[in-house]
Amino acid sequence: EPAMRILVTTPTGHIGSRIVDRLLPSSHDLVLLARDPAKLSDAIRSRATVIQGSLDDTSTMETALTGVDAAFLLIPPPAPSIPHWRNWQEALGQSLASSAAQASVPRTVFLSSTGSQHDDIATVSGLGVIEKALDAALPNVVSIRAGYFMENFFNSLGTISAQGAIYGVFAPEAPLPVVATHDIGDVAVRWLTDASWTGHHIVASHGPDALTHAQLAAILTNVLERDVNYVQIPAAAYRDALLGAGVPPLIAYGYEELLSGASRHMDAGDYSAEPLTADSSGPTSFETFARLSLLPAYRLQATAAA
Repeated sequence: EPAMRILVTTPTGHIGSRIVDRLLPSSHDLVLLARDPAKLSDAIRSRATVIQGSLDDTSTMETALTGVDAAFLLIPPPAPSIPHWRNWQEALGQSLASSAAQASVPRTVFLSSTGSQHDDIATVSGLGVIEKALDAALPNVVSIRAGYFMENFFNSLGTISAQGAIYGVFAPEAPLPVVATHDIGDVAVRWLTDASWTGHHIVASHGPDALTHAQLAAILTNVLERDVNYVQIPAAAYRDALLGAGVPPLIAYGYEELLSGASRHMDAGDYSAEPLTADSSGPTSFETFARLSLLPAYRLQATAAA
């Protein structure tokens, strides 16, 4: 395959770091946009062109996008100082679309989310708006609609340790497409390194199964060798827990809106527009993820608590 110049934004995040790891041994020329280049290993810094800056700095973005054959773009979590999450997100999406158009980027791979076709799921819907903005501005775009990150369950290790419980707003029997972030990174790599596709595509990235929270709790019970129960709570209670933990109000309310919207669509059975197929499902099962990633973290936490 001919060597391509590929831009990876957020190269230290779950997905960006997986893309970088997969591309390091290749002949492709890597450009990495990093807010904090010191977080990148020496091996990566010596192999790639590293540009310091963030996605919302337009001139840095235009520099990073100039001359690339393919770009991986995503919308990072907002800084706590952001006054309105959805407005910031859509403005950043529009700005990325115009910077990429300005630089005539031949192929763009964008990280979106399952559910982004709906207009009432807060920032998930915002990703759908950005998909359309990128499609309008650029000739060749793939939007990866990723399922619920398995990594989100790291946030439940505290309540699992203390109470044997995971809390969530979704109905216990509603099937949720879950995915390991490295599987999403692998989908992105496939599209970024393929110079043959054209047009606008929506592709799903799920794990091998859609699982209900009751099933997820049963798998955790088995892998962690302790009883884990799923407890459904109202979205407002989740918001209040975030506020109690010191999360800025606008972000806490944003999550409440996102989770209640997603929950409504899961109850209605129309949350995902992309069927779970062999093509859309990565290899990592939740059980494998729990054994390889959650179990060691859980043991570490248990040891620290003891």
